[in-house]
Amino acid sequence: MYACLHRGSEDSAAIQALLAVARDFSPRVLVASGHGDPAGEGHGGHDVLLDVSGLGALIGGPPAIARELRRAVRESGASARVAIAPTQTAARLLAGCDRDAAPIHAAADLPPALAPLPVAALRPLEMLPPGITHRDRTRPYDTLEKWGIATLGALAALPVAQLSSRLGRRGVALHRLARGLDAAPFVPDGETPRFVARLELEWPVDTLEPLSFVFARLLEPLSAALERADRGAAAVRLDLRLTDRSTCARVLQLPAPMRDARVLRTLLLLDLESRAPAAAVDVVSIELDPAPARITQFSLLQRALPAPETLSTLTARLSALLGDTRVGTPVLRDTHRPGAFEMTRYAPQQGAAARVHAGVGAASPPPRGGDDTHVLRRQRIPPAIRVSVERGRPAYIAAAKRGMPHGAVTQAAGPWRTSGGWWHPREGPPWNHDEWDVALSTGVVCRIFQDRTTQQWFLDGLYD
Repeated sequence: MYACLHRGSEDSAAIQALLAVARDFSPRVLVASGHGDPAGEGHGGHDVLLDVSGLGALIGGPPAIARELRRAVRESGASARVAIAPTQTAARLLAGCDRDAAPIHAAADLPPALAPLPVAALRPLEMLPPGITHRDRTRPYDTLEKWGIATLGALAALPVAQLSSRLGRRGVALHRLARGLDAAPFVPDGETPRFVARLELEWPVDTLEPLSFVFARLLEPLSAALERADRGAAAVRLDLRLTDRSTCARVLQLPAPMRDARVLRTLLLLDLESRAPAAAVDVVSIELDPAPARITQFSLLQRALPAPETLSTLTARLSALLGDTRVGTPVLRDTHRPGAFEMTRYAPQQGAAARVHAGVGAASPPPRGGDDTHVLRRQRIPPAIRVSVERGRPAYIAAAKRGMPHGAVTQAAGPWRTSGGWWHPREGPPWNHDEWDVALSTGVVCRIFQDRTTQQWFLDGLYD
């Protein structure tokens, strides 16, 4: 994911201000100058590009990152249009358009976002030789204008083979740019400070204990350099060259910028403990992605959360003990399958809204036909039960084991038929249930269902 800060005029002081803003958000920054048109058609300007792919855990999604960038640009005193997109080309095209209201962020589906932009927006993005004449520079655009191609959507819809036969390789390059594809990889400027340490070992190391001393030797000067720069590490990149000439690469996304060498070393060791390298290590490289230092302001009215270093160490130890898929925050999946969820990264700073979205503390739907103050506590694995049926309705539930609800059914509402899952066999077996809400003579209110395939009854949950 890339962000673009576009400024139409070539003001060196403003460009330096934008560079300072970009480096506060990401260590990977690039200044791309608009080539301009010799005829003076006004396609110049400067674009400051930055890689924001690692800011999701610190700030949020692309809309939140775009708003924070816009706020930082405004506070710096400079003026620039802000756009975020999955590619550099798309970010530059969106930032270079005339819309200057709110920050722009494009989803992974780029063609609809780029389709209404004019073809002339591609001129500053072309990589042309410096000695090209004005006639050769404008020839493809004149041809496209004669064809009636005025927008990027119309250009992207042309068949690339026929476009190549008429406009050559430059036509193919324009077609790729119109689709938002990058012509070259992202290479950050060399002036951007990097926090990298590398050590070649005299003898290969195949256990974690000697590696901990190596990590300490590399991380302590890096931590001191971060402190001098008033920065913290938002991510840790570890590259281990093994004796079999392969490379073991790990990336740890941290919940908050931190620079404690002992905490970073513990996190790296716990990650390697859960997924050990395939061979002994002879070269160790560590790179820290810097971010603005964390400022903690506690409230007198709310309970203080544990330090991010403590939470990161705890979650890393639990992940090493239980596995990555068993530690995190449960989030409901966008599916019809009842009770389907997935584990995401634990992020306590999101507050109560995240817990409600994740299903923690959120009330389940009320019983059908019952009091809307009841809450259903579902069984994660519904146990099988024995149910006597009279005239097509549940009449008695027998206790399958101690502690299970049982008794005569005094009230019953249903059945409600639910089925699905046959269109996504990889997500699990399909289901076909008849659900009932029943009240028992013992005072228990529960939800039961019958699997219409096996005719077996199950206890889905209990109502409080």
